[in-house]
Amino acid sequence: MASEQSSSRPALHGMTPGTISSGLVHTNSSSTSYVPPSRNDWDLLFQPMFDELLNPPPSGVNQAPE
Repeated sequence: MASEQSSSRPALHGMTPGTISSGLVHTNSSSTSYVPPSRNDWDLLFQPMFDELLNPPPSGVNQAPE
């Protein structure tokens, strides 16, 4: 029974996709080089997220009157 199931499946090489091309041509621009973000750049990017995570805004749930 197990041999029947495995024989009905396509071979691995039949399922492997060929080379996919987007049609775009990659050009190297040697005049500009990659400059990784500085620590300050990362801080400016993520600080609002951490502020909200560590100090969540007050919820809109009303407390019961006393």
